Amino acid sequence: MENNTAATQSIRVYSGAAHISDGAFIGEADPAISELTTWTTLDTPTLVLAPSASAMVTVTVTVPADAAEGERYAVIWAEIRGAANASGIVSASRAGIRIYLSVGPGNGAAADFAVDSLASARDARGNPTVASRVTNTGGRALDLTGSLSLSGGPAGLSVGPVNVLQAVTIAPGASQDVLMTLDSSLPNGPWTANLTLKSGLLERTAAATITFPDSGRGETVAPDSGIPIAWIVVITVITVLLVLALAAGTVWFLRRRRILRGTRAPELRK
Repeated sequence: MENNTAATQSIRVYSGAAHISDGAFIGEADPAISELTTWTTLDTPTLVLAPSASAMVTVTVTVPADAAEGERYAVIWAEIRGAANASGIVSASRAGIRIYLSVGPGNGAAADFAVDSLASARDARGNPTVASRVTNTGGRALDLTGSLSLSGGPAGLSVGPVNVLQAVTIAPGASQDVLMTLDSSLPNGPWTANLTLKSGLLERTAAATITFPDSGRGETVAPDSGIPIAWIVVITVITVLLVLALAAGTVWFLRRRRILRGTRAPELRK
């Protein structure tokens, strides 16, 4: 920890609860206590640092032997508070470091995710947007960043790569949209969209054919197909019905065959 100001600072260092909601890792307001914060201790809760001075703070997390499996989240906060004003209001400035703690035997389930769909739209300002629905299929929280490129547009136009403006955090088992916004002058298309998303060393790519609407929300398509999800549902239902019909036909044929064998006339013997 380092004091980058021109004055000596008294810095309070403490742990606070956190959670993941709507694609964001949220450190909760002080005081915010959770199971993980009760397991967390700091060797120096208060630091007094001269200008440009720095110091180390050791954080220890002691997990009880009977702790339930699963991921837990917290933040280590460094906070500077000003003097109270005439109304008794105190201003505070703080910065934090996230804690992602996985509890369980072994190393737990690996991180993984799937790109479920891409949805085109235009926002209230007329900017084309692409929302990619992502599901965290692994056992670790994800901090997703990435980029989108468009190619094969009208007159052979191509665009990008356009980066995700803000990392999206997704808890295990949860789904969230990753949004990318493009320039309002972009024609509707159709376009070939190529998406790359990353969380640490984990990377996934997806491609689909999309067309932006004149306004509002456009189609939602599955990656690598360009087929609207509604059609995928219809095709799936038809496939299931065909399989059931084939199974029923097979059962009928086998029963019919047994009946014919049972009614066959006996052979005459000399």
